[in-house]
Amino acid sequence: MNLSKTDLRILKNLQDKPSLSQSEQADDVGMSRSSYWRHIRDMEDAGVILGKVPVLNARKIGLKIRANCVISLNNHSSETRKKFEKHIQEMPNVLECFATSGGKDYMLTVVARDIDNYYELMSSSILDNPTIESAHTSFVMKNIKSTMRLPL
Repeated sequence: MNLSKTDLRILKNLQDKPSLSQSEQADDVGMSRSSYWRHIRDMEDAGVILGKVPVLNARKIGLKIRANCVISLNNHSSETRKKFEKHIQEMPNVLECFATSGGKDYMLTVVARDIDNYYELMSSSILDNPTIESAHTSFVMKNIKSTMRLPL
């Protein structure tokens, strides 16, 4: 989808003022409500806007551990990758999973209540998976910057 200047204005406004209603958003970017809604719908249909979810503070809801885990698979067949990816899709504590280049195959972002909970997740859900050869974890000690806001 080629984004127009109007689309970019809408997206910037959505990121800057997410709590405004659609009516207020339309007024804010100088559009009629119906025209604004058509732009939003077109961008949703094109996959530019993926969804609308509140951003929660993991620590405040009891998820005090955040870790980055790099995974090596035991082989690189398409069947092994599909099995691993299906398994990861079913794990609610895995927030992100990226296929990577370099020495490791995947990088996960995982949250857990505490170190014991993380150990249990790793033992029962990651390390026991037959597709995985190894996993290495780095724990997040301090969050310096975290944003979902894209530069427009």
